[in-house]
Amino acid sequence: MRRFLLAMSLCLAPVLSPVSATAQTAADFLAAIHLDPVYRQSLRDRGYTGAHFEVMVDHTRKLFSDRGILSGLERKISAGLAQTGYEPGAVFFQSLDYTLIQAYGVGLSRLSASERQQLFSVDAGFLQAIPTRECNRMVVGTLNPERESKLFDAYVTQIPAQTLSGYYAATRKAMRLGLERNASAKPLTQREVLAAEEAIYPIIDQLIARQKNPGKLYDAWSKGPGATGRYACAFNQMFSAAAMSLKGANRDLAIRYLMSQ
Repeated sequence: MRRFLLAMSLCLAPVLSPVSATAQTAADFLAAIHLDPVYRQSLRDRGYTGAHFEVMVDHTRKLFSDRGILSGLERKISAGLAQTGYEPGAVFFQSLDYTLIQAYGVGLSRLSASERQQLFSVDAGFLQAIPTRECNRMVVGTLNPERESKLFDAYVTQIPAQTLSGYYAATRKAMRLGLERNASAKPLTQREVLAAEEAIYPIIDQLIARQKNPGKLYDAWSKGPGATGRYACAFNQMFSAAAMSLKGANRDLAIRYLMSQ
């Protein structure tokens, strides 16, 4: 979630001045971004070429032309900001990011199982693709955001463009659902939490036992999530693998459990 929103904010920053000169409302401003040459060059500078470039441009266009998303943003951010014109700047984009983050979190629980799996599998692949040290820092929240964004760009420009397109389609749908009037997340019940843990934990036990350092991993595990330290990434990778090894409703339940943590 945060990776997508951060990447969007960074690529919008270079185009504030040229686009804002003609923008009359927030909706006009956002709708024009995908056309701006500076924005498009920023994508190329970040490594997006060919089909991946087209996916990103199309995603940006669809994101900010979606009436469900725009109307939700207009309600959530500020009626005056959205309808009477503004000076775009850091405050506006902080509000935009926050609103989209909240909407995404709400919408995740309202997606179909296949859509959640699309999002989860790409994020799980990212954990596997980046260096362990930086993965650990990302998991515990100490990795520099710009570095995280660069790593994500490098990763997604290597996966199939069709996979990337599906990933962002599911992202947009989650946001749209989360921005509907009176939308609320559907939290797991205590029974579902227990069922998810009963499905995942035995697999985690097996995965730890197969590692070269099971004793250290079991010791870190026994001290709780806050004590995993250097093994934070390894545990996240194992949990992702455990969830994806399940089938049907159990897989979706495990994914919902992990995405809500």
